[in-house]
Amino acid sequence: MLTRTLDPQSAEDHPPGGVPLRDLPRLGAIARVAAAHGWRHYVERLGLGRFAPGTAQPAGAGTDAQQLREALEELGPTFVKFGQMLATRRDVLPEALVSELAQLRSQVVPFEGRAARAIVERELGASIERLFASFDEEPFAAASIAQVHRATLADGSRVVVKVQRPGIDETIAADLTLLRHVARLLDRHVDSVRGYNLPVLVEEFAAMITHELDFAHEAANAERFARANAGEAAVWVPPVVWPLSSRRVLTMAHSTGCAIDAEHPADRALRRRLAADLLRLFLTQVLEHGVFHADPHAGNVFVLDDGRLCFHDFGALGVLDARDRDNLRHLFLAVIARDPDWLADTYLAMGGVEGPVDRAAFVRDIDQALDTYYAAGAGHSFGAVLGEFVRLGRKHHVRLVREGALVARAFMTVESLARELDPEFDAIEAFRAYSGRLVATLLAPETGDAALARTYRSLGAARSALMELPIAARRLLDQFGGEGPVLRVRHEQLGVGELTRAANRIAFALIVSAIVIGASVVLTAHAGAHVFDLPLLAVAGFALAAVLGLGWAWATARSTRVARRTPRDADRGAARP
Repeated sequence: MLTRTLDPQSAEDHPPGGVPLRDLPRLGAIARVAAAHGWRHYVERLGLGRFAPGTAQPAGAGTDAQQLREALEELGPTFVKFGQMLATRRDVLPEALVSELAQLRSQVVPFEGRAARAIVERELGASIERLFASFDEEPFAAASIAQVHRATLADGSRVVVKVQRPGIDETIAADLTLLRHVARLLDRHVDSVRGYNLPVLVEEFAAMITHELDFAHEAANAERFARANAGEAAVWVPPVVWPLSSRRVLTMAHSTGCAIDAEHPADRALRRRLAADLLRLFLTQVLEHGVFHADPHAGNVFVLDDGRLCFHDFGALGVLDARDRDNLRHLFLAVIARDPDWLADTYLAMGGVEGPVDRAAFVRDIDQALDTYYAAGAGHSFGAVLGEFVRLGRKHHVRLVREGALVARAFMTVESLARELDPEFDAIEAFRAYSGRLVATLLAPETGDAALARTYRSLGAARSALMELPIAARRLLDQFGGEGPVLRVRHEQLGVGELTRAANRIAFALIVSAIVIGASVVLTAHAGAHVFDLPLLAVAGFALAAVLGLGWAWATARSTRVARRTPRDADRGAARP
């Protein structure tokens, strides 16, 4: 966190080089706001004191975290959104600062309806009367980047039209230039913030906000999310009206749903089902599809009259590659299995190690966090434990990649919404209910063009390896030839048949082991149908493993007896005249 203690370096005057002249007034405003909130010594340290002469911090100021939040809100939409992004990085920033930044709110007022009308007409190339049967110039929602208007199409369909604020892209571009400049100066001259690697965080934010400004990108995200959830009866995504959308205008079908709150929906059974659906859908999106809503707060998730969940606002969409999904599956199953070693190894694989890691200490800390959660029972938030895992990662010099941080933040948001629907909601029970499906998905064979392509790749790699084998063998023989060391191997009665049988036994043992492991996971998760309070799939798995294991043991013993008898028979045959 920023502290008010001067670092042991002497203050120097660093001119604001690299900042366009047109942006100097804005840089001055940033310097004055920073000085007014208690960081005059940093302002002077960075050579910006000339912009804030005589600015003093008001009496009765709050903590550093509160002052930073208030300063960001005062500086406007770009800085508010940057702070909101920082609030997702528990792996980088102190918890007190993250908690304060999570309260950031943009203080925005709607812009005039006539301006929105002009933007729509300019972007879509026609008059409002030709584009819509009706267009309400009074916005019903306004945010820092855009506001939303109701409209009707010629066929009577109701739609919503999201219109970008005039000049917001130029404002954000200028603010990004200044953010980069200030981040570089802080990283270079202030020891207390260098460890946060602000230039990298600013670049992450720049990529995120650039995508959010492109409504065509958001429309593509909405369609991608809809395709990923096409098989989910509990999900509805408003379709995009592409002919009436552009980079600054987004038209989508109107949702008749209502936001989730303490009173809606009123039916308690429906609220419990929706809570379970929310977490199940999130786990499916993250662990199976690799596409998830990155900001699923109550304003972006509505409940339709028929009980379905309607998702909105796809400016931030999380996308995970196969490796990320695999790591998260391991993390999920490690929590179910209460295995701190497994969890620690997976977490280390997911993050970027930025310093020496004492793995044993990391495992002990994770084990304690798991014990705390399981001991607390259903009333304890798993999101809080997830936040503790992230804090422990920071303590042990492990920084999450951006995707991992997005998943962590989105999960906390989903669990919070689920607990608002159902105060007795238990995330671990929801995990167990889902784990059977996850294991079945992992064990199911792949089909389709992608699987065929991967099979062809594997066969091609095997073919290349076989073709290289004689060359590699020749090189190995050359190395052992001449005056080099000689390796002599002597074997008796070890033919192709013996090698084949040995390989078959190893393969058979691996198959039995895999069945036992899979059955153990199902047993731990209590997934699927039960018989005598035991998961039927686990019982069947253990039974099959036992039968195969006994058969393997019998076959091994029989082949051993045959092998011992064969030499005696051969000796007796040789003794005959």
